[in-house]
Amino acid sequence: MTTYLFAFNPSIWSWPERGKDIRTLRRRGHFDTTWSCGRHRNIEPGSRAFLVRLGVPPKGIIGSGFTLSAPAPGEHWIAAKAAAGITALYAKLRLDALFDAPLVSFDELARPPFGGFRWGVRASGTRLPWTLADALEPLWEARVAAALEAARPAPPVVRRR
Repeated sequence: MTTYLFAFNPSIWSWPERGKDIRTLRRRGHFDTTWSCGRHRNIEPGSRAFLVRLGVPPKGIIGSGFTLSAPAPGEHWIAAKAAAGITALYAKLRLDALFDAPLVSFDELARPPFGGFRWGVRASGTRLPWTLADALEPLWEARVAAALEAARPAPPVVRRR
């Protein structure tokens, strides 16, 4: 399966609804969104998607899911560009995991087998080589499972007299 990186840079866009979107995902099991994909036109529905946080620390992988649509043009997400009539390409994503902080950090992505790839992508929709995608998948799944387990409330303590 082809895998793509979609970028989130809080120094460019703060994602003001991120906390609400994370809660929606936890409640429903997924969160559907439309995400810019740069100039990448060949993204196919059903492709694997990872969301990478860029710009300001902490940097790294914060989410995952699948593409629901091929890229389509829409109003540019930067207001000044939209006002000038410039459009952007967007793909619909279904995120199945999303976190405030990266579960896989840039420091980890700089080490083998991930080193050598430019994780600070210039645009969303960058294709991830299959060798890296295959290595990232089990690491990501283990981190998601650990994060969800850590967030699970502890069972109540029953005290017996």
